[in-house]
Amino acid sequence: MKRWAVKNRFAGSSDRRKIRDLIFDILRQKKSCEYAGGGSSGRNLLIGYLKLNNIDLKGALDGSPHGPGKLTSIERDFNVDLSDLDFIYKLDIPGWLVPIIKRSTGDDFSEIAKILRTRSVTQLRVNLKKISREKAIVLLLKDKILAELNLLCSSALDILGGAPNIMRSSAYINGFVELQDAGSQLMSQLITTNNNDKILDLCAGAGGKSLAIACNTNVLAHFYAADVNYERMKDIQTRSKRAGVKIRLLDDVSLTAPYDKIIIDAPCSGSGSWRRDPEGKWLLDKDKLSNYMKTQRKLILQGIGLLRDGGHIVYITCSILDIENEKLINDLMISSKSFKIINKKSILPSLDSDGFFGAVLKKI
Repeated sequence: MKRWAVKNRFAGSSDRRKIRDLIFDILRQKKSCEYAGGGSSGRNLLIGYLKLNNIDLKGALDGSPHGPGKLTSIERDFNVDLSDLDFIYKLDIPGWLVPIIKRSTGDDFSEIAKILRTRSVTQLRVNLKKISREKAIVLLLKDKILAELNLLCSSALDILGGAPNIMRSSAYINGFVELQDAGSQLMSQLITTNNNDKILDLCAGAGGKSLAIACNTNVLAHFYAADVNYERMKDIQTRSKRAGVKIRLLDDVSLTAPYDKIIIDAPCSGSGSWRRDPEGKWLLDKDKLSNYMKTQRKLILQGIGLLRDGGHIVYITCSILDIENEKLINDLMISSKSFKIINKKSILPSLDSDGFFGAVLKKI
């Protein structure tokens, strides 16, 4: 996309944004676009997308300057049955994953398959240490950003109509809001913090989960962050300073062990957030999924070893696959006999959130 923009200077920022959104829409619906468009070329995918979304083919492919070439007679006459919507929706889930997702989502499968083909809402986490959600909405409006209360999570806002300028807004710059999915925020609320708790974010990345927890507690707790790739944490200090909280970055998590609470935001298939990363859906294969599951088990056992007796792990994935979630922790609990499950929560993708799983594990 960047290379295309450099070579095609006629496209302004608004044009580039619309083209990017179109590409992401097509990626979300790639296999159904192939089916409807009669092939996998970029043009076939575009034609399939236009058909699936009831957009006039002749009007869209009229040979305008800088646009696609005119619709050919072969393209015009190619037709397939698009009336079976459940069949269409299922096409956009990799075939080898369909049985797993059906088992994991049960009667909700068709609705989930449909939702995963759509765009996610941009969502914000309000820093409740600094401001209420209602006041944050007013502050965002001053920068012409429209927001409303998210119905799922008490710290979340939904952005209306897109908001390319959020990171330049006063609310963001001054640490009142951060970009974060409502479901991710809700998973962070599974952890209960007490005075003087030592809390480790073991797969911290950019620190979203530890920041969410630190900004949602009024007790004095000590937050630590670590990641197998230290470079991923480069923004945590800037973000925590903006939010008004302290998070200490660690090279060696054993030096400050044991911990009272450990957050494991585990690497996973990302199947609950495919709307935000549609390419990830098509790049996932059986070997990658198997490696994710090995890493997930390894991280839980590592976390148990770093906890004090009776301490808690909050295990989180943005996956809807049972083999990364409840089944994985149940099997590991039975085999390791080192923890018990004291709470769990599962969220399927919806208009209010991406899909997430969270479980609180107590060391025994």
